[in-house]
Amino acid sequence: MAERDDRVLRGLYDLRNLFGDKWVPAILVALRDGPLRRVEILSTVNSYSIDENWTDKHPVLHDSILARTLKKMREQGIISRQTGENSFPREVEYSLNPDVAEVLTLAEPLIEWTRKHPELLAQAQAYSRQHSAEIDDQRHDDQRPRLR
Repeated sequence: MAERDDRVLRGLYDLRNLFGDKWVPAILVALRDGPLRRVEILSTVNSYSIDENWTDKHPVLHDSILARTLKKMREQGIISRQTGENSFPREVEYSLNPDVAEVLTLAEPLIEWTRKHPELLAQAQAYSRQHSAEIDDQRHDDQRPRLR
């Protein structure tokens, strides 16, 4: 493999590992304008219009899922958590790591590319929906009692 190919491949997988979780992109967008408390993140993300083209998404982010996702994002270094010392109960806010905020800015040309190629994205989304439905069907089949 050529050095350039190796670099591109590793970079794409690194980005996928960093931002590939279901709710991470929505949380990043919510935090883009500055720190938020968890309840504000939840409210903001749930206000986003998530349609049927967003595969693998439940239409509502639940607090328990948000808590796990925020913990994972903190451990990955994507976000930071600040606790206010002068209030009771202590106010906790989350904010983007400055390097991640930079990535969001750098992503703008890629996002523009997606707007220019909606047919390609629609085809990929349709495949993902069909494939995930087939996997769900297979899981249900595997859980059915077998007659001997």
